[in-house]
Amino acid sequence: MAAVSTWFLTTLGCALHGLVAAAPPTAPAAPLRAEGTEWVLQTESGALRSVDLVGAELRLAGGAVLRIDSVQRIGAGPERGWWAHELSVRTELQGWQPLCAPHSDGTHYAVVLPGREQADGSLSEDATAFALSCTSGALAKCLRMGYEPWRTTPAGVPLRSTFNACVRMVRADYGGHGVPYTENGRQIDVYDPLGVQWPDLLPGQHFEAGWSEYGAVCVHHVRVEHKLTLAQVESLYPPLRGRVGEVCTEAFARAHGALVFNRSDPPVAVAR
Repeated sequence: MAAVSTWFLTTLGCALHGLVAAAPPTAPAAPLRAEGTEWVLQTESGALRSVDLVGAELRLAGGAVLRIDSVQRIGAGPERGWWAHELSVRTELQGWQPLCAPHSDGTHYAVVLPGREQADGSLSEDATAFALSCTSGALAKCLRMGYEPWRTTPAGVPLRSTFNACVRMVRADYGGHGVPYTENGRQIDVYDPLGVQWPDLLPGQHFEAGWSEYGAVCVHHVRVEHKLTLAQVESLYPPLRGRVGEVCTEAFARAHGALVFNRSDPPVAVAR
């Protein structure tokens, strides 16, 4: 989903009635911001966070209205947990409907991420904006893998570039233009030099590609050949010419700036 910079709290649930709703219609509504995976609303009485805002409605400048139905913490500990939001969107014909389609486990969770989602799919740093991603989306998947874009590693390495490289990888966005070449149900094995993710070395999978925040740095084989072939990769994306097929190894990718790597099931023709 696109980044959101103009979400405002317009209606509060009963427990919070009157905290901001008493402002006259011409007064600006209170802006929301994101801290980690939490919404934060600063009021004169203090900060209200996602769990305090259940029942609130959020209005986008374009007119769409969301409702916060529930919020819960997923995962143990402050460093690796995340806040899951169940959100509904108001439609003219059917009233309130879940914003997110059901995930494989039946939940409708969305994740809030600080930053601005760009047209090419990357997430830039922007304290005035936040993005929403359903848990089946690439941004939420990379967050749940541990690539929290607002954090740095113990060695002081910012994770934002690695997060964006992960987003490219999840979407099989080889050219880094925001065009995905994957499909639902494709299993990938993700790992990185930082040790956030380690390879599972699943049988039958082979090295697919190394990824930077700008797309693939090389491609050994494509993930879904009926959507894009290696020849088309070279034709569509000049920086990848001469970097596809057997030349693309993990060592080659690492030497050319890859931040994350993945393995996947290759087309039969290149299986070894």
